[in-house]
Amino acid sequence: MSTGRRLAVVWLGFFAISSWHLFAQDESGGAQEEPKVAQEEVAPQDSGWRISPEKINIQLGNDRALQLLDDSAQELKGATWSIDNPDLAEIRVEDGLTVVHPTAVGTVVVTATLGEETRTREVKIWSALRPLPPGATNWGLHPIGREIGDIPAVPGDGPTMFSLEQTESGKTYLRADRVDGIQVWTWLMPESAHDVELVCGDWIGGALISANHEDSFTVYTVGKDGQLRWKHTFSGIRKGHAYNLQHLVHIVAQSADGTVTTLTGLDEESGEVRFELKLPASRENQKNVKREGTNVVCAAGLATNPLRTMVSRVYVNMDGYAYVAFTQNEWTLDGGKCTAGAVMDLHTLNLIRDEKLWLWQIHPDGTYRSILVEATKLTQQLSAPTSVASPTSAIVTDNMNGTLIPVRMTHNVMPENISDQSDEFIYRVNAEGDLVYKLPLPKYSGPLRDEMVIGNDDLGFATRGGVLIAFNVRDGKELWQWDSKTDDISVVAALADGSCLVQTPTDAVKVESSTKARIVLHGKVLLGWHGQMYRKHN
Repeated sequence: MSTGRRLAVVWLGFFAISSWHLFAQDESGGAQEEPKVAQEEVAPQDSGWRISPEKINIQLGNDRALQLLDDSAQELKGATWSIDNPDLAEIRVEDGLTVVHPTAVGTVVVTATLGEETRTREVKIWSALRPLPPGATNWGLHPIGREIGDIPAVPGDGPTMFSLEQTESGKTYLRADRVDGIQVWTWLMPESAHDVELVCGDWIGGALISANHEDSFTVYTVGKDGQLRWKHTFSGIRKGHAYNLQHLVHIVAQSADGTVTTLTGLDEESGEVRFELKLPASRENQKNVKREGTNVVCAAGLATNPLRTMVSRVYVNMDGYAYVAFTQNEWTLDGGKCTAGAVMDLHTLNLIRDEKLWLWQIHPDGTYRSILVEATKLTQQLSAPTSVASPTSAIVTDNMNGTLIPVRMTHNVMPENISDQSDEFIYRVNAEGDLVYKLPLPKYSGPLRDEMVIGNDDLGFATRGGVLIAFNVRDGKELWQWDSKTDDISVVAALADGSCLVQTPTDAVKVESSTKARIVLHGKVLLGWHGQMYRKHN
């Protein structure tokens, strides 16, 4: 059983997404001693069940709802509640929940008695005349096991936050929470799978979950009411997903060997399949030759082998259409006239390369527009170095109905398949389908984090390794770089003041220029739709 804390919520008011306003009001009574900021709570007596949420800081004028949850996140009823200092707060019951109503600044201990067992929770009450002090959280949540993921729900009349967690017994639960940390429901996934993902929220307040297996995956859509709306099983590996405003969800799936790629459109509400598109395949033709290990030998006839298709995720642009980028490569080894069984000289064997980088614009009825981004057609010796362009995952809009495509240029020497360090770029394709620029990115070590975010005035941000790159989205001019002195950062959000919020291995950092940055919060963070910052503990 995990003893950590799932989420801790901090409200910050400077984010471009939305400002969180703090309201001042009169304090009751005279001068009172402010409580100390809550530290990590260690509550071994909470085994079996607990008061939720925890690590609570509230201000005068704000009530705090509480509930009891067991180790499977199931709500318990029938407890007797009390408070240790009625001069500072009182217990009320509203809408079936126990509510702490603060009346003065200080610290109170709330007690819940269920049967012969009791649990306690400390609640710190602060003045409403000024914001909570740095490091103070509104509330924290306790995990029930392995923490798989947390995402904000699309705003509406449903939950505010979803989390996916797996118990030690292998049961996977989707938990839905209100903005104040009160859990509104849990959903138990009907299959046992270790590799599960909380993919995203949908436009009607629900969540999409993927249970992944070696050669297939099943997606589950759970509604905002906690009921399974539909499920669908796909062959292969999930490579991407996107929803449009017409309630169509697009799923990109690819066979385990990468040679067969499909894009399926399903109705967001019913799961009905609207269309299925098969992306053009890549292949290698062997004319009068065949491969035997690192050798190529003469063999009469023509053989064709499939090649891996490199595909991005799918996204929906401002025009309402879905877009996906992929490679279509056709390579031909031509042995010419040769003696059957003879080992070919790689310096005389020709490799004919016909390589295309495509961008598809997919319409809601399943039709599509093909945009040729880049093409290479040449003949070379097989032993000569090759440089091949392919998209990585995170394509995004350029905010002008065009597309930004992260592209990796791999360098290899065949047939030994000796690789040199790749080069990476950002391609911009405008709404007319023209390739506007190729922005080179710095070489790096560490994992690929290819997400991009766009702020005001055509300001874009991307990362590679530990470096944040600021660039002009319209013309592709690099503006500055900030070095985090780590090997792994990722963008979180572009902020209204022209800065960028990034995640380092240890902190959330607000970066304003190549020389100006400050830590906003220690730990891993997640942003809500209205600018809330959630500190993650997984």
